[in-house]
Amino acid sequence: MLEIKNLKKSFSTQEVLKDISLNIYEKEVVCIIGPSGSGKSTFLRCINLLEDVDSGSINFNGIDITSDKVDINKLRTHIGMVFQSFNLFNNKNVIENLTLAPIKILKMDKAEANNLALENLDKVGMKDFAYRSVDTLSGGQKQRVAIARALMMNPKILLFDEPTSALDPMVVGEVLSVMRDLAKSGMTMIVVTHEMSFANSVASRVIYMDEGMIIEDDLPEVIFKNPKNEKTRSFLANFI
Repeated sequence: MLEIKNLKKSFSTQEVLKDISLNIYEKEVVCIIGPSGSGKSTFLRCINLLEDVDSGSINFNGIDITSDKVDINKLRTHIGMVFQSFNLFNNKNVIENLTLAPIKILKMDKAEANNLALENLDKVGMKDFAYRSVDTLSGGQKQRVAIARALMMNPKILLFDEPTSALDPMVVGEVLSVMRDLAKSGMTMIVVTHEMSFANSVASRVIYMDEGMIIEDDLPEVIFKNPKNEKTRSFLANFI
């Protein structure tokens, strides 16, 4: 589904991604862990073309999406993203946040978009909040709305950039529960996270990144019980 080869990215003189190569397969849940500043979020932003890559290729279903010929808006209907800071429009209500992109980009009829929005809000337990103003919601509720919004475009893959790190610990569980349900439904997901129990129990594979490189890529039971690399062991010791 997603084939990444020799991906490199720098900001000024700082090399953030150093020759990253990785394959993501359909229905996989790949969790990426590692210290802050290791390039995890930049990696996701490159996949969704929020950042230009310096070199290398990203093939999505056989198409090199780093090509100048790629329609970025069309691509983002297939590769959805959920951000740490929600990125909702606070001046709109919940259902308006969900229907904006389908109406503008997919030219969806408003009534159809509203019905689809209610279906997706129901999936994340937020249907009763459809006409509430976004700025009245808790952080956990906002993140569930953000996930429902990402589902509106019927993506083939969802990227999650530390979706719980800005949340009160009391509401982290409700967001992780929604993500577990998505994984069970067969959604292909790449999740940057510090939630080790989630990665251990839900991921198909866990990747440890450090200093812009993939240090280790293996099954969760290997990464968490018997990591091969000393850097991985040292990092995980902070969570025991």
